[in-house]
Amino acid sequence: MNDSAAPTGSFSKGVGQWRGAAEVYGPDGVFLGEGRDTRSVEADDGAGTVTVNVSFEGPFSMAGQYTIADRGTHRLYQGPLNYGYADVLGDGLVCAHNYWSELGMSQRFFLMVLPDGTRQLSLALISRAEVLKYVVVGEYVRQNDEETHAFLPADPHDSANETEMLLRRAGSWVGKLTVLDGDLTPVETVDYRESITPTVTGLDVSIEGVHFGRDTAYSLVTNPTEAWTPTGHVLGSLNMVGGRGQSGHLLHHRDETRVWIREVASLDGAMKGIVQMWYRGEQRIGALYGALNFEGV
Repeated sequence: MNDSAAPTGSFSKGVGQWRGAAEVYGPDGVFLGEGRDTRSVEADDGAGTVTVNVSFEGPFSMAGQYTIADRGTHRLYQGPLNYGYADVLGDGLVCAHNYWSELGMSQRFFLMVLPDGTRQLSLALISRAEVLKYVVVGEYVRQNDEETHAFLPADPHDSANETEMLLRRAGSWVGKLTVLDGDLTPVETVDYRESITPTVTGLDVSIEGVHFGRDTAYSLVTNPTEAWTPTGHVLGSLNMVGGRGQSGHLLHHRDETRVWIREVASLDGAMKGIVQMWYRGEQRIGALYGALNFEGV
C-alpha cells in the first residue's frame, strides 16, 4: 500500500500483512500448543472500514473474513467471522470485547503495535459464557512485499518454571506510559518504573508513576501460573501463562481504586506491552498503557 492510500484514523498502524506465532494455554495455564496466525488488514478507501482476512491454525483453528468500522474512538466488528466492540486507546492499541462466531466463544483482547511499527503483541482471554477456555499470547511481524514471509520462532513452554518467567525476572521495566481519563481521552505521559526482586515465596514489587494513586510497593506469593498478595495496601491476584502473559486485578486500598492489569512480554524479553484500566467501584476513572523496556540488575 502506498503512502497516499494509507489511512489516517485509528487503523493506520494496523493496516498491512501480519504473520506470527501464538502460544495457546488452557485455563489452568497448561501449554496446549503453538498457533500459526496470518492476517491481512486492508483499508476500504473512503468507506471508513477495513477488511480483515485471518487464518489461525493451532489447538483450535478458524479462518475467514470480517469487517471493522472505524468510529474514531472505537471500532465496530461487523462479522461474519468476528463481531464486537473495541475501544481505541491509541493509534497503535485497541482493547476489544468480541465474539468469534466460528468458535462460539467470546474474547477479551488487547492488541498493541510496538513503537517501531513492525511488531504487535496481544493477549486474548477466550471464554464460553463465564468459563475461560483459552489464553492466547501472540507476537506478530509486519510483512513487507520484498520480505520472505516467515513466522516468528515460537518459544513455547511445555511446563512453566521460574527460569522461563520473563515477567518475573529480577530487574526493572521502565519507560513512558500514556495516561487517559475516564472517557479514554489522552491526558499526559508519565515516567513509569516497575522494579522486581525475587524472594523466597515470590516477588517484591515497587512501582513509580502510578498516576491514579501514590507510588507503591507490595509483595506477591507466586507459583508458576498464579500470583497473589498476602496482605498490605495493595491486594489482589494475577494469572500467568508461559512466563510472558499476565492478567488480573489489584485493589489499591488506600486510594480506593482497583486496576485491571494485562501485559505481554516480547519473545526476546526486551520489552513488554502493558494495559491498565483503572476503576473506582464500577466507574472507570482512566487508563495507562505503553511499551516498557527491561533493565536487568
